[in-house]
Amino acid sequence: MARREKKKPPPDNELRWLTTYGDVVTLLLAFFVMLYAISQVDQQKFQLFVTGLADPFGNPAVAEGLLTDGTGLVGAAFSDAQVGEDGLEGIAILDGLPSMQEAEDGYEESNDQPEDAVDAAGTDEGDGVLDTPEELVEVQNAIESALAVAGLENAADFEIDMRGLTVAIATDDVLFASGSATFGERGRELIAAIAPILSEFSNDVLVEGHTDTVPLYSAGYDNWNLSTDRALAVLKLLVADHGIGPERLAATGYGEFRPKASNETSEGKAKNRRVELVIIAQGGDGDGS
Repeated sequence: MARREKKKPPPDNELRWLTTYGDVVTLLLAFFVMLYAISQVDQQKFQLFVTGLADPFGNPAVAEGLLTDGTGLVGAAFSDAQVGEDGLEGIAILDGLPSMQEAEDGYEESNDQPEDAVDAAGTDEGDGVLDTPEELVEVQNAIESALAVAGLENAADFEIDMRGLTVAIATDDVLFASGSATFGERGRELIAAIAPILSEFSNDVLVEGHTDTVPLYSAGYDNWNLSTDRALAVLKLLVADHGIGPERLAATGYGEFRPKASNETSEGKAKNRRVELVIIAQGGDGDGS
């Protein structure tokens, strides 16, 4: 009987170490991706922090643009288009709309109204309807007088067209801080001066927000969001603090897409950053175009 030969064991796979090596490389990649993700600096908060140091430390770099010509890490992080001549425009954290406590405080501070602004804030609104250019001119004159008494005579521009009377209010250091929808003190005073005049008639009022072309560097939050939030902030202040009927009001945000001036200059950008109150005349088309 033939003797059976003993089978030789299969040779070892010399490349099986690559499996373990591939697993290690994959884990290292995931590890460093995680480290990178959690090490990102919140640039919005950083910009607000640096801007806040401008006044106490007399830092002119903030007013002129944050180290835009520098070669270091911070200086290279921002281009001229991002910073602009007016500083860190368009970069801020949206702190939200005014709280009820802020609304109560603002109402107490707004009781000193001009004499020609009849009907105190929060009282019943007038039943009259504006339907002629002459009546719109009278409302414009009343608003101009109220703003002058409040020390804000240059804060608004006026235009009468097919829609009615448009009151364009600059947002820079008037209504809001740059890139923010949180009211400043002057913003509350300005709305408090205009609101009693709005309560003298029953026409609808459109609140329209506009921005310049400077992009916002916040994930998922752009100029459309900012313009809409600013319009809503004005609308809610008119309702909460000054008793304007909510059925008369509507808020719209147009972002950067309906400029009043060229965005090639800092002056043009400042004009484009605005909130408009459009008093719709009887028979006006109400179209924002």
